[in-house]
Amino acid sequence: MGVVLALSSVASAEGQEESERFEWPVQSFFLSDVPQVQEPGAVQARASFHLRDTPDGTQLEAPFEGEVGVGRRLQLASEVEWSRERDEGELSRGLSQVEVGALYRLAESADTGFSLSTGLSGEVSRAEFSDDRWGLSARLLAFKQVGPLGLNAVVRPGFARTRQGEWEPRAALGMGVAVGSGLLVPLGEVRAELGDEDSIEAVGGLKVKPVKAVELGAGALVGRRDGDGVWGATTMLLIDLGG
Repeated sequence: MGVVLALSSVASAEGQEESERFEWPVQSFFLSDVPQVQEPGAVQARASFHLRDTPDGTQLEAPFEGEVGVGRRLQLASEVEWSRERDEGELSRGLSQVEVGALYRLAESADTGFSLSTGLSGEVSRAEFSDDRWGLSARLLAFKQVGPLGLNAVVRPGFARTRQGEWEPRAALGMGVAVGSGLLVPLGEVRAELGDEDSIEAVGGLKVKPVKAVELGAGALVGRRDGDGVWGATTMLLIDLGG
């Protein structure tokens, strides 16, 4: 739904002068990449904490992300993730993944409440946490305001080089909806990942924006990973450091 609405807005956004940027959207818990890029010189930092109860035990993820605007349409981003998980009785914890990437804004209009961006990213994973040695992926991100709702959509196809020397496809799809953009923002999202570990998760929660530059959030998640049911909780802190 979000992708269809976003693509239907491209025609009206193209050929028009770029309108003043709009503040929406607030960011989702897992769909942290929104199509709006940072202004030149602006910096944004985001820390999250995800907890899942799985058949193998409790799994923790704590990613830290940073974004910096380097042009009117371009931003650079990086992420490091700390994880704790148990696989076949063996406990692993520590730095699990590092990712770097860039995002380019294709279109944005405050008049239509629409934003569209594309990007590339690469990641390197530790053997204790992933069968992938490294991977590359493209991204298409869209946002559309529909009345009081803000709709996010993410499509992320790619591939990975495994530790067995094989090339394997990877894909991630996600949709999120936020209700309003004021002090309290209810939101929900669905995310699916296909590849080394097939999964689908739904998240519902509440965001608080006490000031313009800060977002706080907490929510609950349910889903399935490799055929097993999981449930858990997630929290997030976002700080806009400005430029």
